[in-house]
Amino acid sequence: MHVAFPLEHGNVQVFLRPEVGPGGSLVLRSPSRAFGGDGCYVTVRHRGRTFAARAPVRERFHVHVDDEGVLRTDHHLSLWSARAVSLHYRLERLAPPRATPGVAPSGR
Repeated sequence: MHVAFPLEHGNVQVFLRPEVGPGGSLVLRSPSRAFGGDGCYVTVRHRGRTFAARAPVRERFHVHVDDEGVLRTDHHLSLWSARAVSLHYRLERLAPPRATPGVAPSGR
């Protein structure tokens, strides 16, 4: 999986490796590897030239369905070998919007 975040004169690009986790869950990793492999890169344009460097960032996403049938994601981000951020997401399906009397549905 490839994710890009814009910067003023470049971008951050993260290449995540998908794996099958416990119980058929999805694990996405950006391991700490040599330049050219999966991971996090910063690119910068300066004076007509583009430079790229491997960033010391590692990420791991574990996407799974819990015992109640709720989709969850555990997201860990490390700088070098130190954990910097751990986030937990819970995704719930929203009920469809109720129709307003006299207004036709949009068809979306």
